[in-house]
Amino acid sequence: MELGLEIKPIQQQEIKKKLKFKPIDLSSKSIIESYTKPWNLGCSDLSFANLFIWGINGKMEYAQLDNVLYIKLDFEKVPVHFWAPIPKLGANVNYREAVYTALDYMKNIGAEPTIRSVWTPFKDKILKCCPELFVQPTEIAWDYVYEREILATLKGKKLHGKRNHINKFLSKYPDYEYAVLDDSMIEECIALYEDWSDQKDEHSVELSDERTSVMLALRHRKALGLTGGCIFVKGELVAFTVGERLSNTMQLIHIEKAKTDIEGAYPMINQQYILHECQGVELINREEDMGIEGMRKAKRSYQPIKMIEKYLISTRDLTDVKGIWGK
Repeated sequence: MELGLEIKPIQQQEIKKKLKFKPIDLSSKSIIESYTKPWNLGCSDLSFANLFIWGINGKMEYAQLDNVLYIKLDFEKVPVHFWAPIPKLGANVNYREAVYTALDYMKNIGAEPTIRSVWTPFKDKILKCCPELFVQPTEIAWDYVYEREILATLKGKKLHGKRNHINKFLSKYPDYEYAVLDDSMIEECIALYEDWSDQKDEHSVELSDERTSVMLALRHRKALGLTGGCIFVKGELVAFTVGERLSNTMQLIHIEKAKTDIEGAYPMINQQYILHECQGVELINREEDMGIEGMRKAKRSYQPIKMIEKYLISTRDLTDVKGIWGK
């Protein structure tokens, strides 16, 4: 059974008039972060850099209404949906009304009313004021979080394999160089990414979106507040990574690419970036695995200490509804 509003119904034209969605561009950074940053972010989705690099060409848009930020997503193969409405911290907000404004907007454009990638604090907030809604965990979107010290030292039996990979890299390439990413290295990073993507068996929409995101992150890293690191062997770039300080205690890794024929390049860039660019934080967020088995195996192999859980919230039980995940 689908649930109805208990608050005064809002007509379709009234919702669209009130929720005036705008593209996410660099000029919207201060506006969006005035809502997100005070929540002491732990969830990678709420990073402005992620919104910008993945939301280009109308894939993500934002609107403000009554001290609440709304993020709408419209990706190919995935039904139109919202993320949890983000109230301005400290403002007097009718959060139930905000939730149903989002749900009604989707219903009125013919989309299944779903709020996705809902970080636990917002899940609890939604269910407190809207206990009639349905909730499902979405594990493919959960962020992997690690202790910075563990990734920097790779101590312990469970990380023995990672240390072996790094030792092999060091024995084969003792004269490697680590460098902080700067403008002079951007084109080399792009070329490395192109080589990496050319080795993929198929060129999917997801891969095309990732390529766009990588280009945007590299070219606009200063405006986005991103830092990066590179590893060179005999003057040739073999690995690079890009991340940001998500909060006072957490660093977020956005991108990590390496030449697949250089053994140990991935664990090496991972460790070196953490050693050089992640000082002063306790935790490293390496984002989700998107349900990709190889990525899941790799991220679990680094022994996360916790997951940033996310949920799907809807007006009806969608457990057995085919196609709702966009697959």
